Amino acid sequence: MSQHYFIHFNKKYIRVDLKEVFYIQATAHHCQIFTSTGILTPHLSLKQLEEELPAELICRINRSVIIFLDKIDRFDRDTVYLKNNTSFSFSEAYRQQFFNKVTIMLHKENRKGDG
Repeated sequence: MSQHYFIHFNKKYIRVDLKEVFYIQATAHHCQIFTSTGILTPHLSLKQLEEELPAELICRINRSVIIFLDKIDRFDRDTVYLKNNTSFSFSEAYRQQFFNKVTIMLHKENRKGDG
């Protein structure tokens, strides 16, 4: 699995290291890739990127946003908060997909008689 890709941008091919990407957001005719070093706006669709990027690293959380799972700081039932202080609402269509991709550890109550 490649940890970087080259994206055609402004007549050049720009290296994008996946470990630096926080999220990708769709705009009118293309998308914006938000990284720790800036924003890229290649002429690619969100669907194209979703199909090319490693599925285990990303999750679509609504119609216009893909997040990188390692950039999650916290989440609740309605919102995911990223480490760069950005937050996004889940859409009903993508909420379950997100919860299937993350590992959640819950406190288990001890019952009387359990050692």
